[in-house]
Amino acid sequence: MRDELKYHEYANWKMEYYDLLTYLTENNSDLMIRFKHVLDVTDYLYNKLIDSTDYSEDEDQIFETGFYYLFDQIDKITQLLKPYQNEFSALEKKAKEINLLLSAIDFQNELASIEDYDESDMADLIDFEQDITKKLEKKEDISEDMFKRLDRMTFKIFQKLNVEYFPINDIFLQIADELGIL
Repeated sequence: MRDELKYHEYANWKMEYYDLLTYLTENNSDLMIRFKHVLDVTDYLYNKLIDSTDYSEDEDQIFETGFYYLFDQIDKITQLLKPYQNEFSALEKKAKEINLLLSAIDFQNELASIEDYDESDMADLIDFEQDITKKLEKKEDISEDMFKRLDRMTFKIFQKLNVEYFPINDIFLQIADELGIL
């Protein structure tokens, strides 16, 4: 028997963040780049659960992964909205910088999933995340050098570990293609 609590949580989450998700979607926000396919697949699987008895454990796991990823991404975005008095359009002007922050968090999560990673690499990623967060909260500009810094840092880390990094949105793009919902 599948635990359907997470599906109820997802429905509640979608209602709670309806305005933000609608704004991001209707305005083709650069922030949607991060999770458009994750949202599409998660919505598709949610609707499939409601409409069909044919629902696999793999689909359940994909749904769960997608939902928790979306939850984390939107949670971070809403935290960053506070200094902007929850004004979506003001936050949109910082979409590139917010995506940089969210990428740093994604890299941390990927690194944490690898055995025997170097703790100093994780500390560097966390320090980077904190630097970007402070700048965003203070509405400071973020230089292009910060983007290059993250690229250099992550390239070095994943090359040292001999691991290829696949962003979750790319993985969910493949899943969306397999489900025929592109």
